[in-house]
Amino acid sequence: MRKALFLLLVLIGIAKAEINWVDYYQAFDKAKKENKIVFIYIYSPSCHYCDIMDFKVFDSKRVEDTLNKNFVPVKLRKCSKEGVEVRKKYGFTGTPMFYFVEPNGRLIKSVFGAWEEKDFVKILEYFYSGAYKEMNMTEYFMK
Repeated sequence: MRKALFLLLVLIGIAKAEINWVDYYQAFDKAKKENKIVFIYIYSPSCHYCDIMDFKVFDSKRVEDTLNKNFVPVKLRKCSKEGVEVRKKYGFTGTPMFYFVEPNGRLIKSVFGAWEEKDFVKILEYFYSGAYKEMNMTEYFMK
């Protein structure tokens, strides 16, 4: 019984999604080299909705694969030096907050709030597909 429980716990650990978060100061060089959008997630440890994103949405294999393949993902605590820098530069509504930024540092769009996995994947697709260049998010979601 103990061996089966141990094996189950190991398998759960292996199956857990793992986003390859990148250091904020290295992200833009990496994005330039890989021709990707920088995805910045601002969170607060006391934010209930950030917990939903961390433990339900970012824990999804589908979200993990989409972020790792199509973006340079950065995760910053709201009150960290980098978090404050991003908030001052791009504006801030609250947490969780997501910024989609070109490799040159130009903000494409910021998105606020907690999302269900399927909707969050669609938001990610909107940006990595380049649809943001042709239509607004509402039009994209309605098509």
